[in-house]
Amino acid sequence: MLGDFIYTEEDEDDVTVQEVADRKPKPGPKPACSDTPRKVEKALKRFLVLAVLFILGGLVWLFFISPAMVPATVSVFTIPGLDEAAVLRYARIRGGATFVSVNAAEAQLLLSGHPLVESARVIKSFPDRISIYLEPRRAVAVTVAGINGRMQPVYFDRHGVAFMIGGGPGGNAPPWLPVVSGLYSGVLSLYLGARLPEPILPLFSQIGAMTDENPAIWRAISEIGVVWNENGTYDLVLYPVNSFIRVRMGSDINMDSISHALLMLDVARRLGDAAPSEIDVRSGIGVFATEEARLGG
Repeated sequence: MLGDFIYTEEDEDDVTVQEVADRKPKPGPKPACSDTPRKVEKALKRFLVLAVLFILGGLVWLFFISPAMVPATVSVFTIPGLDEAAVLRYARIRGGATFVSVNAAEAQLLLSGHPLVESARVIKSFPDRISIYLEPRRAVAVTVAGINGRMQPVYFDRHGVAFMIGGGPGGNAPPWLPVVSGLYSGVLSLYLGARLPEPILPLFSQIGAMTDENPAIWRAISEIGVVWNENGTYDLVLYPVNSFIRVRMGSDINMDSISHALLMLDVARRLGDAAPSEIDVRSGIGVFATEEARLGG
């Protein structure tokens, strides 16, 4: 039998609720770490503000303060006859010059005016670098003229500019350069940087072009004489190496016309004692001349 204890559903519910209540954790004191997320957020904001200020300060220094106050780094790629100090002096770039204080266009123009300089480039690279590149003039012809009371060689580039006199700065010129005589019919003052008169300039451009194509052509010619005509034009007389026969040509010369003239010269040499003193190829057909031709100076 079940005895005197009577079990009811109501008693079961009471016991169950009580047990659940006993097992439920009681609220304790609030954890001390509840403010941590807020502190982290404040620290992160401070860090971002400082980072922005740091970046802004760097940009101000980079774009405004440094170019105007810090001395620029200058690199000079110079040429024979001009050292770095001379280049900077000629370009009017002083020691300790800042990026902002250097006028690249003005410095480039000044350097391009130097007798030894064919061309100049002045490049500014932000924020503090300045690069100078120089191209030297290259001799394509030489003449002999009275300079300072004595006869000296004067070297010209393809633009007809006298950039080297005697053994002056600029380096040694090739020994095979053609000698050009009779450059002017009047009085011409030659000095470093002097440019020949306009009518004769095409000759030096043509000589330069032929030198680029085949400089060995000038090893066969000892001198090029300029013969001025009354109308201001000129003819050319070539004096070949190891030959008494000269070749008269027009003013417009190129590699083909020079090669043709040298071919006619070879034909004339084979005539021996009957060889002419001059070959005239101005018409495109070689004409042998036996009498002396008068050359203008």
